[in-house]
Amino acid sequence: MNQMVVQSLQGVGFPSLAVLIASAVCFVVFREHPWLRAIGIGLILAAGTIWAYLLAFGGFAFPPRESHQWIPYLAGVVALVGCLQGFRLGRQGSNLALSLGFALIFFCSQIPGNPLALVWIVALTIALFVSTILLQKVIEDRCSGAELTLGLALSAGAGGIALFLGGSAVLGQISGSLGVILGVIAILAFFFNTTVGAILPLIYVFIFGCLLLSGCLFAQLPWLTAILLWVAPCALILGQRSDHPRLSRRATALLLRMLGVFALVAIALGSSFLLTPPSSEL
Repeated sequence: MNQMVVQSLQGVGFPSLAVLIASAVCFVVFREHPWLRAIGIGLILAAGTIWAYLLAFGGFAFPPRESHQWIPYLAGVVALVGCLQGFRLGRQGSNLALSLGFALIFFCSQIPGNPLALVWIVALTIALFVSTILLQKVIEDRCSGAELTLGLALSAGAGGIALFLGGSAVLGQISGSLGVILGVIAILAFFFNTTVGAILPLIYVFIFGCLLLSGCLFAQLPWLTAILLWVAPCALILGQRSDHPRLSRRATALLLRMLGVFALVAIALGSSFLLTPPSSEL
C-alpha cells in the first residue's frame, strides 16, 4: 500500500514539476507572442500527460488494444492538430475529424455485432465536437488564462478522485496528474496575467474524455458523475474575464468565476460517493 502511494505521488509530482519549469520558461520567452505561447503550452501539456501515462503504466502499447492505451497517442496527435490549426488548418473540420476518430476508437469494433454502436459513435462525436467549440471559442474568449485552466484543473482533479473510487487507481492517477499539471499552468497564467490559447482546452477535451469514458465503460465510474465533471467547466460561460493588473482584484474575480465550477464538481463527487458500489480492486 505504501509503495502504491509513493508511486502515485511520483507519477503526479514529477510531470507536474517538469511542466512548472517548462511552462514558466514559455510564459517568459513568449510573453508578447500569444500564438507561440499557445503552441508551447499545448506541447508542454501533451508531454506532461504522456510522461504521467508512462509512469502509471510503465510504457506504451503498440498497437493499442484497450481504450486507455490510446491516451499518449491522443495527446500527441491532438497537440499536433492544435498547432496546425494556427496555420490555416480548418479548426471546425479538424475538430470534427478528431471527434469522429475518438468515437471510433471506442465503438468501431462493436459495429458488426451491435448496430447500436453507431448511435454511440454519432452521439459521442457530437458531444466532443460541441465541447471543442465551447471550450476553444466561447469559453476561451470569455476567460482569462487562469480562469479557463483552473476550471479544467478542478474537473480533472475531481475526476481522479472519482475514477479511484470507481475502481481504477491507474486512471485516477493519470486524471489527477492532468489536474495538477493544469493547476500549475493556471497559477503561472494568473501571475503572468496572460492567456493560454486554444490548444490546451483541445487536448483536455480528448484526454479527459478518454479517461471518463474508460471509467464508465470498463470500471465503475457512474455516468452521472462523469457527465457532471464533463460539463463543470461550462459554468465559466457565466460572467466576464478579468485581466485587471492588481493581483487582489484578479484573485477575487477568479474565485467568483469558479463558484459554478466548484458547485458542479462538488455535486459530481457527492454522486460518486453515493452511486459507486464498494470495490476492493483498486
